[in-house]
Amino acid sequence: MVSATGQVFPNERHQGGRVVDLLRASCFVLGQVVLLGSLYVLYDLGRHLATGRELEALRHSVDVWNLERLFDLPDEASLQALAMRSTRLLELANRFYVTVHFPAAITFLLWVLLFQRHAWRRVRTVIAVSTGVALMIHIAYPLAPPRYLPRVLPQVNLIDTGAVIGPSPYGPHDTVANQYAAMPSLHIGWAILEAWGVITILRIRARWLALIHPIITTIVVVITANHYWLDGIIGGGLVVAAVQLTRPEVQSRIRLWAIMLHLPVGAPRAAVAGSGAVSSPLPSPRRPASSTSTVPSRTAMSASASAAATCGPPSAPPPTSAESPSASTSSPSSASMSSTAEPVRRVDSTGPAG
Repeated sequence: MVSATGQVFPNERHQGGRVVDLLRASCFVLGQVVLLGSLYVLYDLGRHLATGRELEALRHSVDVWNLERLFDLPDEASLQALAMRSTRLLELANRFYVTVHFPAAITFLLWVLLFQRHAWRRVRTVIAVSTGVALMIHIAYPLAPPRYLPRVLPQVNLIDTGAVIGPSPYGPHDTVANQYAAMPSLHIGWAILEAWGVITILRIRARWLALIHPIITTIVVVITANHYWLDGIIGGGLVVAAVQLTRPEVQSRIRLWAIMLHLPVGAPRAAVAGSGAVSSPLPSPRRPASSTSTVPSRTAMSASASAAATCGPPSAPPPTSAESPSASTSSPSSASMSSTAEPVRRVDSTGPAG
């Protein structure tokens, strides 16, 4: 409220500050939503760069299968055969795969953005870094999911549970999703990221229940033949690496290393000139003159010192007869000066003749 004199009352000023803060917060949230939406669109477009590389993706699936057997990882086909005893379980797994991934990620990000603003910057960095690296792997290494493996390895008993039991996230004429980008698994990676965020931000014991989400997600993507174990290991590893790189102490070390790289460790030597002398970029300290150059100056200084000691200070002229007797004895200081000047005159008078 403004008075007749133009004074603004405190209540109105406080309400105006609240409105400004609300507008700033709204603009920030809107900007972050647009940023994440743009990153997702870029990620979705990049995933489709694997289109036309289906044969290469199938060959990579054989390599991944053999590599898992080399490391004695659990057989995905055996685990799926165990889950096939209950079609109800596989149907629930298919529904979890279709309906939980994106809603859980969006809910988590909005929760952090709106209510845990202090942790937003780090969470945003982790999801951007891990997803960006995953996109580069999708482009560089297209991989067919396990459900396509029987096309090249008929002895492997894996089925597409989404197509056989349903529901399936991929229609018969699906042109949106890239089904040859199994490596790495962002289903598992983002589930680990969400669990880490909840456990890190909250301070209650129930926060540890968030670990159930990545565990269930890993089991679901394997028994539905959508991902290999190795897909989940690399997807989770990307998130763990991004979490470690965004730790405050690690960020401080990275800044320190960057400063050290931009500053010279020692004084760099300049190139040797044509005369063979090396010029230094820093001014050399002033050195004392050589002994030969100081001999004359020291001789001159000693001569002047001896002359001063011999001659003494210049004597005052003797009083003339015209001066009054009272002037010569007017002060003790003048008497002392005359007494000291007399020996000097005697020394001068006894000096050698010219």
